[in-house]
Amino acid sequence: MKLFRALIMEAVLIATLQAAPTVQAEDTDTAEIIKQLQKRIEDLEQKVHILESGKSGNEVTNQSQRTLEELDQKIRAVDRNRELDREAEAERLKGQPTVSLGLNGLVVRSSDSNFVMNLHGYVQADARFYTQEHNSANDTFLLRRVRPIIEGSLYERFDYRLMADFGSGGVASSTAGNNAILDDAYLNARPWRNFQVQVGKFKSPVGLERLQSTAELLFIETGFATQLTPNYDLGAEVHNTLFNTPINYAIGIFNGAADSASDDADTTDEGKDVVGRLFFQPFLRTGTEPLRKLGFGAGGSIGHHEGTLPTYKTPGQQTFFSYATGVTAKGEQYRIDPQFFYYWGPFGVIGEYILSSQKTQSTIPKAPASPRFNNTAWQIEGSYFLTGDENSFRASSRDAFRPAHPIDFGGGGWGAFELVARVGQLSLDRDAFPTYVSKSSAREATSWGVGLNWYLNSNVRLYLDYEQTRFDGGSQTAGSVTAHDEHVVLGRVQFSF
Repeated sequence: MKLFRALIMEAVLIATLQAAPTVQAEDTDTAEIIKQLQKRIEDLEQKVHILESGKSGNEVTNQSQRTLEELDQKIRAVDRNRELDREAEAERLKGQPTVSLGLNGLVVRSSDSNFVMNLHGYVQADARFYTQEHNSANDTFLLRRVRPIIEGSLYERFDYRLMADFGSGGVASSTAGNNAILDDAYLNARPWRNFQVQVGKFKSPVGLERLQSTAELLFIETGFATQLTPNYDLGAEVHNTLFNTPINYAIGIFNGAADSASDDADTTDEGKDVVGRLFFQPFLRTGTEPLRKLGFGAGGSIGHHEGTLPTYKTPGQQTFFSYATGVTAKGEQYRIDPQFFYYWGPFGVIGEYILSSQKTQSTIPKAPASPRFNNTAWQIEGSYFLTGDENSFRASSRDAFRPAHPIDFGGGGWGAFELVARVGQLSLDRDAFPTYVSKSSAREATSWGVGLNWYLNSNVRLYLDYEQTRFDGGSQTAGSVTAHDEHVVLGRVQFSF
């Protein structure tokens, strides 16, 4: 019986070795083992034949025992060789970079993770339709933003980000003081979690809605308060993790962008802005769930500005206020922006109030030459997920909303539906009227709006907004922006990749 068992074991081993793939470097050794085992089987067949012929003896039995022991050793050796082959292959793969494509775009990572690059972006295709007659603006389709983004990390302690914008009018709006195609271009060093240094062009840390990614806004266009905050600016700041700690801070020095403007080179003055913000989330790391997503704080800036003064627009992107010819910025500007947000379950609300004060210079005859104007604005936005999804403040692509049940058109999920509402007001300094402003400028604009956002999945969204704006003052000439209330329907298809 032992001889029969040995014969079967040898045959099974040969079949296994012939059928299983091996590492190329081991093919010669494996072939030699198979030849030896085949010879063993021939010897065993002869011994079986002797037994069947009635011949027996202790010599045959002892030799069979030795054969079984040799077979067992060879089987163990083959198993060990295969284990070593697998370990060698795993080590070889560890030394190779990885490339993956998914919801977050294309990710390339070095074998040691010291170099990580993520290529992604988003496109916003918009529509604007004005419902009132004799409107000064045209109904239009446009590419509001087309933003490819390259970001990643270096040696686990440095983050970088490059973001361009090829949306409608982006190239034409570039000036000597700002490359409108390039928005983000910065390097962030993280020596410690609560002390980071960021250098380059990025959003100035003043406004709360401004700090949200434009891919995560509740409404298609930002509110009035955001128009009094600077946008992208070139400078350096120290900060900790944004909105992920109970106390969030940022303080830096920048070229100094005007209200709602971007800047990457000082061409009209040498003044710089000192910008800072302090934001508290006292219940962020507690078990008090209804208050865990409560945050409040303030941002601000102070600096010296010279040059062109800003204009202000309606939610439909029509200019309703501008300064008169001969009035320019000349002197100190400061901003104060108290702000808050609150989220609980599917509900969320965000609000802020801002004062923007600018000293100016005027060449208008018989008028004070250096007046200071204080403009204010406020806004409150609310949102509620009709599908019960969790609501939160979404500051960047890492915080991007992902519906709990993405659409599959088979009845298994329809994405997420979000109802939004907003009210806001922008008030211009009454002392600027009528001497220092254009004849068509309104003293105040008040708007309210509602909208419905449909998040089909993590990459595709549809927005539909209705906004109405009422003006105090301004021109009553037919066709003027301020002659009638603005009624505008805004739509957007957003695709992220």
